[in-house]
Amino acid sequence: MRKRTFIMLCCLVFIALWMMGCATMERSEKSRVKWTPQGTVIWDNEFEFLPPPKEWSIITVEVGGEFGFGFMRVDKGAFPSQSTFVYDEEPFGCSLNFEKRQEEFFRRYLWTTAMTSDMKILEKKKVTVAGGEGLAVVAEGQDPVKKEKVKSKVVFGKRGERVVSWYLTQWRPIDGPYDDSAFQVFDTFWGSFKYLKKSFYETL
Repeated sequence: MRKRTFIMLCCLVFIALWMMGCATMERSEKSRVKWTPQGTVIWDNEFEFLPPPKEWSIITVEVGGEFGFGFMRVDKGAFPSQSTFVYDEEPFGCSLNFEKRQEEFFRRYLWTTAMTSDMKILEKKKVTVAGGEGLAVVAEGQDPVKKEKVKSKVVFGKRGERVVSWYLTQWRPIDGPYDDSAFQVFDTFWGSFKYLKKSFYETL
């Protein structure tokens, strides 16, 4: 399950690694990353994208994970100020229709983020992602009991016939301001994303 505690744990672990100088792309993920002369990153010889600034730490799930990889940053401000974005080949839901998939996604996402109120859709528009059609959705939820809030941007696209997603989640105390710079970094990430080879399912 995409438990928020998992992300918090990753946060603490990667802060420690960063302080020891082991959480940079060049070191901890050297075997998985190749840099190109154009400044992009090739990940596992499968994906190419523009990487975030170095203050973003890498999050990876090796076995049985909900997403392949992503990036996390501890933000200024009181707990739980942090931003995380990932590439996910199996987002919540099963519909191949973007509109229906985003409804399925946010029903489950509400539960995993422990929000006690519905996620409210702030913006929704069609986009081009990874060379194909996509749908970008911005939503916000609040927990008045814990006095926390979360803002997310989810981009749905397709790899072959399957729906995939890129999404950013930004946590804040309920009276804390959001940081738009994280969303700009995220837009650069998914906007530059390319597939370098077919997925396993496309070869079946």
